[in-house]
Amino acid sequence: MTTNEKITAAKNALREGDTAGAEILYQEILREDSGNLCALDGLGIVRCQQGDTSVGIQYFYDALYLLRKDSAGQTAVSPDTAASDTKKSRSEATILFHIGLAYCTLGHRKEALNVLTEAAALAPEEPDLLLHLGQMHFEFEHFAEAIVSFRSLTCVQPDNASAWLTLGYILYQQEQYNEAIEALHTAELLDESSPDICLYLAESLRKAQRYEESLPYYQKMLQVGNEYPQAVYGYGQALLSAGNFADGWDAMEFRFASMSGTWERHCLPNWSPETNRQQRCVLAYSEESIAADLMFASCLPNLINTVEHCVVECDTALHNLFKRSFPRAEIVPLPAGVVDEQQNTWGIQPDAQIAFGSMPRYFRRDRYDFPLRKAYLVPDKDKMNRWINRLAETGDAKKVGILWRGHWTAENDKQTSLPVDEFRKLIARHFDVCWVNLQNGSAKNALGQRNGINPRLYSEVFQYDLDEMAAMLAALDLVVTPPGYVADLAGALGVNTYLILPAGADWRRTVDICNENKPVSVWYNTVKVYRQKFQESWEEVFRDVEDDLENFLVRKRPPEKDLTAMPKTLAFPQQAAERTKPRERSAA
Repeated sequence: MTTNEKITAAKNALREGDTAGAEILYQEILREDSGNLCALDGLGIVRCQQGDTSVGIQYFYDALYLLRKDSAGQTAVSPDTAASDTKKSRSEATILFHIGLAYCTLGHRKEALNVLTEAAALAPEEPDLLLHLGQMHFEFEHFAEAIVSFRSLTCVQPDNASAWLTLGYILYQQEQYNEAIEALHTAELLDESSPDICLYLAESLRKAQRYEESLPYYQKMLQVGNEYPQAVYGYGQALLSAGNFADGWDAMEFRFASMSGTWERHCLPNWSPETNRQQRCVLAYSEESIAADLMFASCLPNLINTVEHCVVECDTALHNLFKRSFPRAEIVPLPAGVVDEQQNTWGIQPDAQIAFGSMPRYFRRDRYDFPLRKAYLVPDKDKMNRWINRLAETGDAKKVGILWRGHWTAENDKQTSLPVDEFRKLIARHFDVCWVNLQNGSAKNALGQRNGINPRLYSEVFQYDLDEMAAMLAALDLVVTPPGYVADLAGALGVNTYLILPAGADWRRTVDICNENKPVSVWYNTVKVYRQKFQESWEEVFRDVEDDLENFLVRKRPPEKDLTAMPKTLAFPQQAAERTKPRERSAA
């Protein structure tokens, strides 16, 4: 048997899993030719498959050393030099590829990435090499490099649906939704049966604000909804964003099956209007963020008027505010752990429960179900009086609160952040405004000094003292803010608010828009919405904000509030459990 025949037989033995037979053949070749690159490389593969990866890497490096030594010593020029160089480059890339895989097995990920990058430079059209290199870059969060690798792979293998899917997924993760949609559409043409392709197409279309286009893909995912509960959850978000409230809120109940939050903290049956007579004491419990709780709390008056006894569990930061605003309900603090229905820290035994986010399913089935009231939260009268007097010391200028990061702990959260430079421009153009800095956390000094103007910062207004924050907001003429708890608190208090939404805003904010022609919040009658369209610059959005601000500033200042005449609570009309007759919703 010749050397080439032995190499072929050894490779066949490896393919069949006969590592012992392959090792015998490779060892025979090395006894005859100690510098045989194929045998050294093959023995490295054998050792790695046998679990002796460190020895396998040594065989690979021996082969690499001999190959590079031979290349360095070659000085003669022949007609076949170019072809020979190409062959050696491919051989070197193959050996480096095997070294990279061995390093991955050992967990030496940085060494693996460096070796695979070197190999890709030698063989830029090797599919397996591009695949592993792209995966390594993705693991290291080198997303731009990962996209390059997978784009190269799709060029080499244009019929590889998996490569197109992975490319589309990475683009989706990087919020490059239009590019992701293009890649995923190509993957769909190659593999129509893949639920992953369908899911990420639906998600990318929704994130790109192409809601109607996303719905057919979500509907297709409903066939495998048990395996992909997050798809049904996304379907609900798309329906709500498209204005289909009835079906949207129903689909949103699948959030309990998805892994997107901590749900059903209490061991109680779920409340519904159908079971209302048997479930006299109902617990409404907080399930997400303070911002979401403030938004969905607009449904509490409906629930309170429907059930015999309502217990509202909320974050301690909201306790005083909710207790004052919903006097007919029993307000209890959010517990630290799971609460058993037979025993809890409040001494109450509810018959049923409903999550805050589930209340709109029964009380906000269409746009006409959103009340026309100005506010549903009541600030502390004495605290508000103190803030009105304190702000009055700055003169007659309109008092405008500003915020540019809605989530105070997120320094680069695209969903809740606005560009500071645009606020600097806004402040510099309006010397006739008393600007009030509402920012908390490390970002509160980001504006700096601009043309001698620095927004007033009242350090005693803290993130977790929402009762104090509510009083201060109620004393302002206007609030300009990104999405977050301040936006919801201002809206719930009936404060004039400009809510500026980044293109990637949370799904609740896309539901927040009444319609495209009248960008008014559907939840809050005093909140005007400015929405950055997908791939739109911030300059266009803030141009609209400034136009409306100028009109707002020239309005006649309303008379000072008569604090003595202010009610201690807001009165809500009694509302039956049945749906009211649809009525025309007025603009805020």
